[in-house]
Amino acid sequence: MKPLTTADANSTYPGRYELNDETIAIARDVMRDLWNDRLRERGEPESEDRSSSCKFAALLARELFGGRLAGNEEHVFVMREGQVLDLNAQQQDVLMLGDLAHIDQRNCIQHRDYRTSLGTCMPRVSNWLQEAERRMPEGARALKRQDQPSLEIIEP
Repeated sequence: MKPLTTADANSTYPGRYELNDETIAIARDVMRDLWNDRLRERGEPESEDRSSSCKFAALLARELFGGRLAGNEEHVFVMREGQVLDLNAQQQDVLMLGDLAHIDQRNCIQHRDYRTSLGTCMPRVSNWLQEAERRMPEGARALKRQDQPSLEIIEP
């Protein structure tokens, strides 16, 4: 797999869908269902916990809701309009990091190894995006895009 380009890792994507409680719930449900598919493929038991899925979650969230990738050595998420968007905010690995989870260290995302790891997630995220779009209500579409590159708010 090829890495994300530095430009792509730094790009702010436009949102495909409006960000609200319903669309966030759909995105989380898709992540849960498809992460469990991945666990089964690997011979692991299903789980409500999606620890270790943050790269997939951040890439999916960026595609759905817009924003730019952000993160550090331990966790990746999306920054959208100055706010953290993290579909995995309530997962055990993120909760264990506490306040450190959402520190944005740009050099981490820009590092080639990190971008390579993100790149390996893209084929699966592209498939997951199709499922998320299938589940989204038609009225939730934020804007129409043509061949543009295509992210969760931390709950209080």
